Amino acid sequence: MKTSFLSAVAALALTTAIPTVVFGQVSAAVDGHSGSVPHTHIGINPTWQPTDWGRPTEGAVDTDPTDDNKLWLFSMPPNHEAATPGWPAWQHADGSTFLVLTAVLQEGEHIAKPGDPNKALYACNFLYGRDEGYGDPHGAEHLDGWSSAFGPQGAWNLASADANSVPTWDIYLRRERISGNLMENDFFLLLPDDTAALQADGDLYSLPKRWLADEHAWGIHAHAGFYFWLDETDDEVSIVLSAHDAGGLYQRSADFVMRFAKRVRRPIPGDVNGDGIVDLGDLKIVIENWGRSGVYDGESHESHDHDEHEED
Repeated sequence: MKTSFLSAVAALALTTAIPTVVFGQVSAAVDGHSGSVPHTHIGINPTWQPTDWGRPTEGAVDTDPTDDNKLWLFSMPPNHEAATPGWPAWQHADGSTFLVLTAVLQEGEHIAKPGDPNKALYACNFLYGRDEGYGDPHGAEHLDGWSSAFGPQGAWNLASADANSVPTWDIYLRRERISGNLMENDFFLLLPDDTAALQADGDLYSLPKRWLADEHAWGIHAHAGFYFWLDETDDEVSIVLSAHDAGGLYQRSADFVMRFAKRVRRPIPGDVNGDGIVDLGDLKIVIENWGRSGVYDGESHESHDHDEHEED
């Protein structure tokens, strides 16, 4: 289901703002399959992965061979230059929120939601690199739409033969739900044709398949921006999506949760109290606990005479 985003905001005179402020974020590299802009990947065989991500083309582990035809959604894998720390979810290694939301501004001002001036438009639009983290000028610009998986050893790839043989799979997304602090229409995808999708729970969005010359395979490469209408209290939000195959070749994916926040904390060494800063507060905790040990060796456990317990 798609409705015109421009018509929805025409009353706010956003007609000229959308192409320059919003649409520009989803229009890059439309004709290519560029890896410089991270996507959410769609593949099969969710329990398969290389034995060693340092040598992804050698060896593999598959904890459930029965799910080879099951779809799954995942973030940037460990061998990517912008690898997601908590792969396969969009999260940090400690489970905290990874995806950042930034206010969309028009001439320096927030864009208010039609009919609810207390809410403003936010987008997921930030740079991240594996080595330098957030704000890395050489990092990848997150987050932009969907891509079929072209993983190590081809184990995650959707079926493909040659350019003249169109595969039978037809993948679509279903919006299951959004976080309880949002109204149903507080989230939407903005597509390159300037329309919105997945605006309500239960909405479907078909992902077009096409021949990707650089991969020499049929696949998906669909640009889309992630947008939310948020008020001052909406610090963290989430959406839950699932992937399906209308062609019947693949099984439905598990629900995929994507969490976003206005402010995130990248886990860093030395941040003992988890406030995102290494400072005297962390040192104080270290000093207060200096010399303590949390190591426990079962071999040093004091033995008890079980016969004595039985006699009691």
